[in-house]
Amino acid sequence: MKRPVIVDSHITAKQSPERPYQQERELMRSLRTRISQSADLRVFSLGLIWSILGTVAVRLTPMITTILISHWFGIESVGRFGVTYSTLVSATFLASTGVNLMATRNIAAYAATDPGTAGRLAGMALLLVAGASALIALAIFLFSDAIAGRLLKQPELAFYLKVISPIVVVSALNNVQVAILNGLQQFKTIARLNMIMGGLMIASVPIGLYFHGLTGSFAALGCAYLAGSLITAPAMLRTLKARGIPLAFRGALSQWPMITRYAIPALLASLLYEPVSWICTTIVVGNPDGLQQVGLYFIAMQLETLLLFAPQIVVQVTIPMLSTGFGEHNRRRVLNVLGMGIGTNIVIAIGFVVVMMLFGDWFLLLFKLDPAQHWPIFMIVVFASAMIAGALPLGQVPVSSGYMWTGLSITAGWAATFIIGTWFLQDHGAYGMIIARAIAWGLQTLVYIGFTRFAIGRTRSVSLPQPA
Repeated sequence: MKRPVIVDSHITAKQSPERPYQQERELMRSLRTRISQSADLRVFSLGLIWSILGTVAVRLTPMITTILISHWFGIESVGRFGVTYSTLVSATFLASTGVNLMATRNIAAYAATDPGTAGRLAGMALLLVAGASALIALAIFLFSDAIAGRLLKQPELAFYLKVISPIVVVSALNNVQVAILNGLQQFKTIARLNMIMGGLMIASVPIGLYFHGLTGSFAALGCAYLAGSLITAPAMLRTLKARGIPLAFRGALSQWPMITRYAIPALLASLLYEPVSWICTTIVVGNPDGLQQVGLYFIAMQLETLLLFAPQIVVQVTIPMLSTGFGEHNRRRVLNVLGMGIGTNIVIAIGFVVVMMLFGDWFLLLFKLDPAQHWPIFMIVVFASAMIAGALPLGQVPVSSGYMWTGLSITAGWAATFIIGTWFLQDHGAYGMIIARAIAWGLQTLVYIGFTRFAIGRTRSVSLPQPA
């Protein structure tokens, strides 16, 4: 027999009016969460679309140039272009990458809450990149003979190194200005600027190559970067003014703790990351038929660039969003952004793997390569690129969560694996470099997965702030 339930009328009368209010609060909390997720999705989607439109032209320029060089001058000239262009890219990243990451991450975090600090951070970023790029460019110009003759064992490259030395400055300055705009989540503005600069590159570099060979191509590239930097500066200043952020150079170095906490480890990471390909190139280029192997490797990296250009844009969009989520200690937002980034990149990776399986021969023929001979190398690149695409959003977690030194350690492990692998596999030329690179990325992906779980576990989930 069931016992009757005795209800205290006093308690019932006291609690029953609260139940509708409790349900209303839960409904409002759920609504705020959905609005937050929708806002994140909107920012992510629009940023991704605009960034893709703006980046495609810039990323296509080296590939178009490589195709033309392979047809007009041969694979050894591709090797010369690849070594010189890699030197330019490595020097530019060395001068700007650490500061760029610091600027993007911290300007995104302070733009709304402390405009004065954001303005000083922007000023410090510009000063540091200008000084660092000028010193690096001067060093390349003065020591070009030693770099070409002793390190690269290709003395004829000394002249091209002198040609690219001033390009380092304008390229680095353009990058840091874009990083400031990226921190302000001005994806549409960045896209328009990139489309202009990409159009200039595509129009001028082939013309310079046709009339003056490699020298003309690098000169045209430098002019395009200079024009891009001059166009980006007013756009950056307008955006800072519109957001109420005063660009300040006086007192900018008062933000030096940001350098020691973010920029220095990011700079060291760029020292380990970007020049690694250049170091591995110097290991291989001195061997018999070294220039041909470096040319083949450079073409393979053009394929990787083509396959990863959209996933890397996804990463550019997620960095400021992740920084905001970690800054708010909002676990839900961090998970949403990571989910959108990884999911988008996996879909992209599946797409390009299918396309390359069906039409990969055509890509090899564009560069006058034999599909029967070179197909295995490029398949390794395709599947490695798919793995990298999925791991790229995770790679931004150390930066966005403030664990810069941990990120540096992870990158150091990748660099060591790549260099050691290339050293032991150098007799296999481009094939050995590509295998070593794939192994390094595979190990780094596993580490990123473990660290991401750790970082998210330390981020508490909080509700959105109540309106005042």
